[in-house]
Amino acid sequence: MSPNLLKQKNVKSIIINNIEYFDVLDIKKNHQDLKIDVREMITIEGTKLIKAEHVTSLTDFDKTMRDIFKRNK
Repeated sequence: MSPNLLKQKNVKSIIINNIEYFDVLDIKKNHQDLKIDVREMITIEGTKLIKAEHVTSLTDFDKTMRDIFKRNK
C-alpha cells in the first residue's frame, strides 16, 4: 500500500533513518479494513512498526474469515 494512502487514512507514522514506518497498534485498533504482514514488523522502544509496502487491504476472503471467527467467540 502506498504511504500516501495510509496518511490519508490518518495512520500514525514515524520516520527513522529516512524510512517511514507506520504504527501497527494504530492499524489494528482503528483500521480493521487493513492487514499487515507480521513477519515484516519491527519493534523499536516497545512500539511495533511496519513499512507501508507490508500493509494491504483485506480481501473478501479475509473479511469472511474474520466474521466467522467473530461469531464463534
